[in-house]
Amino acid sequence: VGLYDQWSKYETEPGCVIAYGSMYGNTQQLVEAVAQGRVDGGVRNVVVHNVSKTDASYILADIFKYKGLIIGSPTYMNGLYPLIDSLLHKIEERGVKNHVYGCFGSHTWAGTACKRLTEFAETMKWPLVGTPVDNKQGADSDTLNLCYNLGKEMAGQL
Repeated sequence: VGLYDQWSKYETEPGCVIAYGSMYGNTQQLVEAVAQGRVDGGVRNVVVHNVSKTDASYILADIFKYKGLIIGSPTYMNGLYPLIDSLLHKIEERGVKNHVYGCFGSHTWAGTACKRLTEFAETMKWPLVGTPVDNKQGADSDTLNLCYNLGKEMAGQL
């Protein structure tokens, strides 16, 4: 009953969830930089979920638990990676509140993932932390630094 009461009030703990999808490993490289920035920023409760390997129910449980959420997705067919799109829909259906949010995307041809992830923050009325990072093709040192800084800025919000 205590947990239900906590969840119904959307009370969260300091910490952050990074949920991502990656088709060829480029987005995963960005995740590692974001996570390192968060840890270096002093946040010890960092949970990383690859949506292709973890059932959404586990990811949602962690999202309800921790205040910070960063989503990373490659552009897929001019939209989001399907499992990321599904996760965002589930979050929206549950009306999750009291979170801070950051995002990053990767693409080869058309970079729409970052735009859609940013729109999600507006839909949820969550404050957007830092500048969304939009990576074209493989990650270079500048992009990895931007991701590291995104993680560090999130740490500052928690």
